[in-house]
Amino acid sequence: MELFKAAKEAMAMRSKFNEMEKKLKANVINVEYKGIKIQVNAKNEFLSFEMPEDLLKEKKEKIEKLILDAFKSASDKAQDVMAQESKKIMGDMKIPGL
Repeated sequence: MELFKAAKEAMAMRSKFNEMEKKLKANVINVEYKGIKIQVNAKNEFLSFEMPEDLLKEKKEKIEKLILDAFKSASDKAQDVMAQESKKIMGDMKIPGL
C-alpha cells in the first residue's frame, strides 16, 4: 500500500507543478530600464524588446551595456516573481532547486 500512497502523492505533486507552470507562463512582467522596454514572463522567457531610436546614436559599448543591464533587470524581476509564486503554490513542500 505504501507504493500506492507514494504514487498518489507524486500525481498530486505533478498536478501542482503543472498548475505552477501555467501561472508562471501567464504572469507577464513589463520592465523599463533607461528607455529600454522588455516583456518577460515569470518563467523567465523573454517575450518582447524595444529600445528608443535615439539610443542608436550612442557608442556601441554603451548600447551593449544598457541592453545587457535591461535584460538582467528583467530576469531578476522574473526570478523574484517565480520564487513568490512557487512559495504560494508549493507551500511547505521541500523541493530541491525551488
